[in-house]
Amino acid sequence: MTAPRATKPRTPKIREKLPAPQTAEGLLFHYTPHEAAQWTPFSGRTLADMIARREINYVFNGRDNYLTGAQIIALVERYTVKPFAKKPARTAVAA
Repeated sequence: MTAPRATKPRTPKIREKLPAPQTAEGLLFHYTPHEAAQWTPFSGRTLADMIARREINYVFNGRDNYLTGAQIIALVERYTVKPFAKKPARTAVAA
């Protein structure tokens, strides 16, 4: 006979019908790292770890860490790789 599990796996609570960070309401809305993950290239756990290491801007309310919509947009822009501009081809100069 085995002993019962002491704890059950903790799954983060994600609220429904969240405003998108790009909207006027979403710019100031506070998202948990796991809620913000759907708009970033990172997982919720990675965002939480980045906050703990102070690598990204965040909001601390005395108990929990949050990201505003404006911070999510800035984070996505920070890690977006933009294509190089094409330069005109060089022409050979006759000597």
